[in-house]
Amino acid sequence: MLTLTGLVFIPVCVAAMTAGLRAQLATFGAGTVLTSAAVVNLASFGIQPAYFMGLLLLGVAGVLTLMRGGYCLDRAVLLRMAPLAVLLLSCLNALFWATAVFWDDVWVVSGRQMFDLSSAERYSFRSENLNQFAYLILNILLTLLLADRLVRLPAPALLKTAHTAVLGAFSVATLFVAWDWLAHSAGIYFPDAFLHSNAFYATAHEQAFGDIARISGPFSEPSSLAYAYGGFLAYTSGRYLADRTGRALLMVLAAVGALVVSTSTTAYALLALWVVAMLVALPLSRLMGGGMPQGGRSRLAVAGLVLLAVAGAVGFVRTHQDDIQLIYERSIAGKTESSSFEDRTAADRMGYEAFETTWGMGIGLGSHRPSTLPSALLSNVGLAGTLAFVVFIGLCLRRFGDTAAWAQGGRALWPFRAFTLG
Repeated sequence: MLTLTGLVFIPVCVAAMTAGLRAQLATFGAGTVLTSAAVVNLASFGIQPAYFMGLLLLGVAGVLTLMRGGYCLDRAVLLRMAPLAVLLLSCLNALFWATAVFWDDVWVVSGRQMFDLSSAERYSFRSENLNQFAYLILNILLTLLLADRLVRLPAPALLKTAHTAVLGAFSVATLFVAWDWLAHSAGIYFPDAFLHSNAFYATAHEQAFGDIARISGPFSEPSSLAYAYGGFLAYTSGRYLADRTGRALLMVLAAVGALVVSTSTTAYALLALWVVAMLVALPLSRLMGGGMPQGGRSRLAVAGLVLLAVAGAVGFVRTHQDDIQLIYERSIAGKTESSSFEDRTAADRMGYEAFETTWGMGIGLGSHRPSTLPSALLSNVGLAGTLAFVVFIGLCLRRFGDTAAWAQGGRALWPFRAFTLG
């Protein structure tokens, strides 16, 4: 069934397909933050906006390949994608051995059970395994297609297109986070039906600490917002370290603000790590070539934004001390005593137990849903798949060739490397 999200997003996708790669990636990026939405709800699952745009991109690429009688992929892209082939094979291997040998020895909690340990059951092959394996194949194909199209662009166009994709996601996410905050603060309308239209996706976006709303924006819950904004904060910080402009600093402050209003423990942990990282990165980036803005107006804008941010933070703390105390007690001091923490920790522990029981081979994507990435990788795709994923990330971070073609040299890649790590 077509959803409200689909009525809006599908025409945007079709228009983007006629407008060039930058518009396509901006639309794709915007769709990636609508994780709790679906353009169409089918019999047993909903098609998320980003995957709908991805299917359009793959479909058009397939038609063009058939019309041209073939297509030659860039060799450098294929080399960097090789670890993902190992990841795919590791997933198949894990599914085979889990189904054939370990099915009676492993306890799991599926994604739809949302860390409900009372619903834990012995491993069995289920529809989630097929769904997640299909998503993995789709993600690999999309990565291959987009990487191949990007590397064929001249260096300046490549940078602009890549920045457009990330900024498309960041802008849409920040718009809805600000809207969500205003809706709770001023009682204005918020488009829940548009953002949470996936009938088969469990959501927990209407959370609160007493009278304090926990902001999740377009995401399914505050912790999902924190996960996404960890990447956005890394990207915007990389941009600021590279050029030191007021615009980049404004984006950093927007990302920090989104993490703060989420009241998520994950968000506050990320902010603590970010502060430590920036204390190291600010002087180090100066030594590595990250220059201050040349114009006096740019320097004045940066100084003004810093002063406004400090003044705003001090004013907020002075007028909301009771709220801050409550958030501190719920999100930080009392987090380890909460049922949510216990359930998520237990789900992680079950993941590590599955990894140990299967002798490091894993039980296949979609079999178990831990709370943290290391436990998810090790339990689902095993040691081989985890190492393949780590190698792929390393290859994405590694710089091949000369950076003379980039306008800022190696600094031009700082935001994207930070985004990958974030």
